[in-house]
Amino acid sequence: MAASGAPVVDFYLDTACPWSWRTSVWMREVMKVRDLDVHWKFFSLEEVNKANNPDQPTRPGHLESRNTFRTMVLARRKFGDEAVNKLYHEFGTAKHEEKKDLSEDQVRTCIEKAGFSPSLLDEALADESTRTEYLGEHAAINKEGAFGVASLVIDGSEPVFGPVITAPVPTGEEAGDLWDHVAAMSTKKYFFELKRTRH
Repeated sequence: MAASGAPVVDFYLDTACPWSWRTSVWMREVMKVRDLDVHWKFFSLEEVNKANNPDQPTRPGHLESRNTFRTMVLARRKFGDEAVNKLYHEFGTAKHEEKKDLSEDQVRTCIEKAGFSPSLLDEALADESTRTEYLGEHAAINKEGAFGVASLVIDGSEPVFGPVITAPVPTGEEAGDLWDHVAAMSTKKYFFELKRTRH
């Protein structure tokens, strides 16, 4: 827990993933009704797919994530976790709500909407350490057992995948109630899995 007593949540994301996006929308709702210390971190679906299917070409959406990752890494260094939150909100809205490709021009538009200079992208791409940082973060949590996004680490517990949320994303106290149950289960070492039938 944080010094304030709030649970510490490491939220691992990839801008390409619609499930990661939906879980982040829920997490932002939770933050309105529960005291949480959320840290936005990076998990690359491109890297997972490379390891699992080395002969398959990289998906275009996963290629788009590279620039968003590097931009968010630099923003986090300069301005903290809230900058990542703002940028991911804009990237996710463009990608998953407005169905836009995250081209370099679109990434710059999102950066500006989030309240930063569009040159943040150019600065991030000029610094190779932004690439090594997100890849290192991915490798570290992958080694701990994370295999997809969204993945949550709550108060240093083992990473858990999900929750996977369908529409509509819960809001208000309903979002908080789901959080309470997710947190209670995911921090118990004996809890393994809970699923519904896929239709």
